Amino acid sequence: MNNIKIYIILIVLVFAGSFFRFYQLSHQSYWMDEGYTINAVLSINETGSSILDSGQAYSCPTYCYPTSYITKIFGNNAFSFRLLSVLFGIIFIFVIFYVIRKIFNNKIALLSSFFVTFSYFEIAWSRQARWYTLFSVLFWLAIYFFYKLLYDNKNKIKYLILTIIFTILSIITHGLGYLLPFIFFAWYLIDQIFIKKSFDWKKMAIGTTAFIIGIFSLIYVFHIEIFTALMSKMHLYYELPYYLSFLLRNYWLFIILSLVAVSFIRLKYKKETWYFIFIFLSYFLSLSFLTELVNYRYLFQVIPVLFILSSVAIIYLIDKLPKIWQKISFPLIIILIFFTIGGGIIIPTNTYLLESDDPEALGVRPYYSYTPQPEWNTAYEYIKTNKKVNDIIISSQPQFNKIFLNQAGYWIQYDYLGITGVNNLIRDEKEYYVGAKIISNLADLKLLDKNNHGYIIFDYMAIDGKITQDIIEYIIKNMRPVFYKKTNSYSQVWVYQF
Repeated sequence: MNNIKIYIILIVLVFAGSFFRFYQLSHQSYWMDEGYTINAVLSINETGSSILDSGQAYSCPTYCYPTSYITKIFGNNAFSFRLLSVLFGIIFIFVIFYVIRKIFNNKIALLSSFFVTFSYFEIAWSRQARWYTLFSVLFWLAIYFFYKLLYDNKNKIKYLILTIIFTILSIITHGLGYLLPFIFFAWYLIDQIFIKKSFDWKKMAIGTTAFIIGIFSLIYVFHIEIFTALMSKMHLYYELPYYLSFLLRNYWLFIILSLVAVSFIRLKYKKETWYFIFIFLSYFLSLSFLTELVNYRYLFQVIPVLFILSSVAIIYLIDKLPKIWQKISFPLIIILIFFTIGGGIIIPTNTYLLESDDPEALGVRPYYSYTPQPEWNTAYEYIKTNKKVNDIIISSQPQFNKIFLNQAGYWIQYDYLGITGVNNLIRDEKEYYVGAKIISNLADLKLLDKNNHGYIIFDYMAIDGKITQDIIEYIIKNMRPVFYKKTNSYSQVWVYQF
């Protein structure tokens, strides 16, 4: 395949990916975490820094500061807040092509980019005011330049510098980047012992020394507290069934094809295949055993490994098929499966449901992981239209009070993750994100209800074992329901008037 054909196909993929990612971008309601991003951007617009109204810092330098500049051009709206995510979702199509072309070949690179272009979750997360696509771009450039540092005999200094730059950018973009230095060091040892089979104590000592110096440089020069962050987040848990279930439900086709790649690729791409498998397993096993949180989006940056390995398997099998009609029909069958039941999107939509263990679909389980996506926009539009001047607003997500009503209001105290005995969201007697006044018990709520008029708004996540039952019962019995919207079983929002 000549270069002209390759670039024509790539341009078509980029245009298609752009269309899916931009399609009615502003239609879908903000969800919980987008509210945090938007508040940080608004704080930057107002004060020049991401210090929130509560006086606390919110760290999102690589996403929020550029987005602040975007809002000065396009205004404070969903398009502006989500634009950077969309752009990096599109750039990621280029990055995957570039990286895989350099490490594997053109066919595998194009097929990998194809799957990235049309994958449901790649599209869905590109449309959120969060930094997952930005992190993916930085993450893949970091692992690519580290690969080149190890296996390219030229330009070692250049690749070392680029590895350091993109590793640091990955770390300050998302906490998941903290694993990168440890992954690189571990793969260096694996490479020396098992691939190159050159157990050279001098090289080992140099590599270990460089790793230690690098870690302490990140801590003391760049003020990146790697050990503190890892120790505070990582403890022994057993979340493996949830992550396996998510992958098997959404990426079963790619898991099968990836196993084919591992089983049949013996010589040509053995090192490259195991390099990507190692990176994937490093995150998969860490999330499965070292944290109590089940957030499937934390696998987002390594999911393309499945696309790449699947592409390796598909190209390998095509080359082995003896007849032309088989070489044509086999990839067409794979693509048909991908677009019908394999997680591919061929018709754009304005609403994408994110990660979920849907209780209605999966039945009784001890824990559900879901990204709540209630219709906050519509609910707050009702409040904004009907509220009177002196009405107060009580919310389970007060960041939306600030976004839609330009006030902090009140917050019913609970832990968003459902962890009892933890007050991570309270700073100086204020709610962390917007400094909302705290309602800590039923007595506080009764006092407000007695002396004020207004609205109380809450979602399913807030009452799913988090807000105390006595408060929920009081609201239902003593306040008037005025708005309700159900997106699905775990995305519901209620508004009561008092």
